[in-house]
Amino acid sequence: MRRSWILPCLGGVIALACAAPVHAEADPVSPDAAREARVAEVQNSFSGPTGGIRIIDAASGPQGTFRLALNTEFFVIGDYFVPTDRVQHFAGNLSLSVTPTEYLEVFAAAEVTSAWDDSNDPMLIQRVADVLLGLKGFYRAKPWLAVGGDASLAFLGGVSDPKARLRSTSFGFRGNLTFDFREHELHEAPMILRVNAQYWFDNSANLTEGIEDRRYAAFGGAVPRPEETRHLLTAFERYAYGVNRTDFVRIATGFEAPLRARKVGLHPMLEWQWDIPINRQGFQCAAAVRNNDDGCLADEGPKAFPMALTFGLRILPPPKGLAFTVAADVGLTGTRHFVRELAPTAPYNVILGVAYAFDPRPAPPIVSVPAEPVTDSVPTGQLHGRVFVEGSDSPVSGAFVGIVGRDISPQLTDSAGRFVTYGLPEGEVVVEISHPDFIPAQCRATVPSDTECRLVPSSRDGRLQLVTVDRAGNVVPKVSITLRGPSEHSLISDESGSVRVDALVAGTYTAHVDDPIYLITVADVEIQERRETTVQLRVLRKPSRPGVVLKNKQIALRRQISFATGSDEILPNSEPLLLEVADVLIRNPDLELVEVQGHTDNRGDRALNMRLSQQRAESVKRWLTQHGVEPDRLTAKGYGPTRPLAPNITQQNRARNRRVQFRIMRRAQLTAAASP
Repeated sequence: MRRSWILPCLGGVIALACAAPVHAEADPVSPDAAREARVAEVQNSFSGPTGGIRIIDAASGPQGTFRLALNTEFFVIGDYFVPTDRVQHFAGNLSLSVTPTEYLEVFAAAEVTSAWDDSNDPMLIQRVADVLLGLKGFYRAKPWLAVGGDASLAFLGGVSDPKARLRSTSFGFRGNLTFDFREHELHEAPMILRVNAQYWFDNSANLTEGIEDRRYAAFGGAVPRPEETRHLLTAFERYAYGVNRTDFVRIATGFEAPLRARKVGLHPMLEWQWDIPINRQGFQCAAAVRNNDDGCLADEGPKAFPMALTFGLRILPPPKGLAFTVAADVGLTGTRHFVRELAPTAPYNVILGVAYAFDPRPAPPIVSVPAEPVTDSVPTGQLHGRVFVEGSDSPVSGAFVGIVGRDISPQLTDSAGRFVTYGLPEGEVVVEISHPDFIPAQCRATVPSDTECRLVPSSRDGRLQLVTVDRAGNVVPKVSITLRGPSEHSLISDESGSVRVDALVAGTYTAHVDDPIYLITVADVEIQERRETTVQLRVLRKPSRPGVVLKNKQIALRRQISFATGSDEILPNSEPLLLEVADVLIRNPDLELVEVQGHTDNRGDRALNMRLSQQRAESVKRWLTQHGVEPDRLTAKGYGPTRPLAPNITQQNRARNRRVQFRIMRRAQLTAAASP
């Protein structure tokens, strides 16, 4: 499980926050004003109500205030739902909470999610606009103790059936406690403790009922529905749709340490949540008969219950009301022991968020105090001057003009090269002038007077810094590179993966990796006058077992190029394979014309398949030309389902038929051999 880096990183952040010096306010404030300032710091939790990251606060912000928050969470992992798979998850959440009265908060949140698993069909599942609405009531029993409760309603999306979405509506009731020890009469401490207990009526299983009905019908109905052990929904699909067949009792608690380092608030947080399933729906789970089937809750027990730990830091910069959140969830149980009643628990989640608390109430009046008169020394003169190009009367605009030994802001020359200094004592001064296109210079002048200074143009050439890195961003040393453009250069990156080229004539260059142990990589570089350009050049070592083989009449692929479902978007995991194809084409200029063929299986509308196969073929051609292959050597053609490799009767055969092929249409040596 690839999450070992999260705990050290977040632990370091929290440790730094806890070690930050806590500064007292410069001016004393009343207890009521201090309490009001603290309450104004509250922000939305991930689900919408005010609180920590996942845990809800029993209280809210001041009456009349409201808060907006934008949060994201994501993870990438391999070998998770099935061996050798690659899983990605992303969610975006926009929430609003309003405190209309002293004892009530109204909140709402909308969320979009995207889950991708290359072992599943479909590989990509997106849910748009899951909506949560709710009310939270609260009462401050003591300055340091708030009690309350909330009710919320969740409208789920992700399927096209409106009735299924309506039946899947879920709701819950929660009790909340918050202990703010900063307000304790006897033992003040910078710590907030939150406790939540909720019963959640989960009807999400109704969302995918139509999908399961169709799959059960496809099995032929030989086994009664309650005894069917074959997957009607995979573990990935239950996770992507958020499908649970039980209700939950949710217990959660969290700590927050509100610290302040100078003018920045640093609030490290630690939260824990445990969901206990309650089988209100009476779902009967048939015992699994195959090793790769998901189990049942009755057999797996508490190790399948969703449990997670959340580490995070909320940062409150000087602009009042603004907040940033960086955090991570770590799944404790429910991440490996999958059961058919529950959606799997995410192994980890990286959380990033930005929020703003609005306080539209009028600010208290400010009583102005007349300032004491200040007597400054009056300057005795100014310096008027112009800056010209050396050897001509051409003015230099935009030059920085300063006075050596004087702590005053530099001036900028206008379009005629003129400048006027601040007031200066009379006498001789040294004027310092700089401009990006000229060599810095100094000239002497007397205050007050008019003076002229001249600058010598610097070289108009540009500079280039190349860094060779692998796909993970690690530097790769000793890589041979050819740079072609207005001038040509043969380069080799040093031990740090860097190579620098000075005095390049401005223009478009092509950086060409032509190293025998790496795949050919081509990148266009634009060099500007008097500017340094930095480019990362990604290189990929040739695989020990090539995925691309050049044959007499085709460029054969050992595995297939992957696309997003129903789209011509090439997925990132196909980049190494396409780089191998580009490498073969660039290293073999005798391949004068290659046809990029797109093929589909026979499912769906034939005209749609023909159009999709053409689009995918053109997408591959476009990718190759962007990576150094001459466009006139490639042609794209979509054949749809007209040329299957195998009968479209099994899932495996259909997968073989969904492919991209490279057919060699014209080859130089073949043409030469055929000529008389």
